[in-house]
Amino acid sequence: MNARLFTPNSRFRIAVASGAVAAALALSACGASPSAKIEEAGGEAAANMGSAEPAQSPQSSDPAGVVVDFESVHDLDETNGRIGVRSGDALTIGTLDEIQQDKAARHELDSSCGEASANAGTFAVACAGEIKLFGDREETISTDKPVTVATVASTGEVLAGSDTEREVWVFEDGELKDTIDVARETDQLQAVQVDGQRDSVVRTNRFDTTIQDIDWNGSRQGGTLRVGLGVGKVRGGEHGLVLAADSTGNQIHVYTTDDIIRLQQSAPVPDAPWDAAWDTAQRLAWVSSLASNTATGYDISQGIPVKRKHFATVADAQSIITLDDGTVVAASASGDGIQIVSPADQTESN
Repeated sequence: MNARLFTPNSRFRIAVASGAVAAALALSACGASPSAKIEEAGGEAAANMGSAEPAQSPQSSDPAGVVVDFESVHDLDETNGRIGVRSGDALTIGTLDEIQQDKAARHELDSSCGEASANAGTFAVACAGEIKLFGDREETISTDKPVTVATVASTGEVLAGSDTEREVWVFEDGELKDTIDVARETDQLQAVQVDGQRDSVVRTNRFDTTIQDIDWNGSRQGGTLRVGLGVGKVRGGEHGLVLAADSTGNQIHVYTTDDIIRLQQSAPVPDAPWDAAWDTAQRLAWVSSLASNTATGYDISQGIPVKRKHFATVADAQSIITLDDGTVVAASASGDGIQIVSPADQTESN
């Protein structure tokens, strides 16, 4: 991929805008866009919009790479070479080697704790009455807010949201600094690094399948966009890039967030995608599709996502991340293990 595609300058905006128009025209022609699906299917598609849940995978068959035994995994995250594995009652953190050798640090969590997020070397987990941070050291922020998700900015602030309240809270040095009204309750919250400026922060709501950026420097909510027919997970990349899996609409969506959130590209993917990840080394947007136990890597440098690589995954690979060398790590939500697939084990697509 041309490295300048995700450089936030005027040439970047022109190039991406042109690509987005091309993508929209191409997808409209084949009837693959979410809006086209709604128009074609009428009320049925609209009735099924939102509240997406991960599909149940068939039994896996010859998954690529190496598979490490592990309990059911709800979420995977990576920051600064460390991987966070969120299972039923713990967050396990370590390097890839430590996880393979069962030497990673296991942090016990109670049933009130939500999924983890990772950014700038720190993992964040919201639990009842507190936010747990796992970075160079373990920290806890106590709060009376009903937090269920949290993320850490590169500058050290902690942002938290709730699946019952339409607010996002900003904490600095362990104290509540700001409260920001948002469009709906929050299912996922993620800080995304942007060159030369403070991190962007996005939140999603699965009920109405939306994504929203938060102008947390200006203490206000940003724009809200529909994510196809049923958003699964979203994942940040470099230069404000955000990828989203549209589980119901069977698409991957590419957003930029360096100033305001914008949808730049969309493309059909194998059925029931749930998670996506940006591969900096190979310049690919990966998506894990549960219906076929498949992970697919797309080149997004041409304005329209183009399939470049794929491989067979473990069953119920609801979480997927990439490492600095192009290795893709997928994790099963049904106990099929953690899968490690190096670039050499990824199949080139014709």
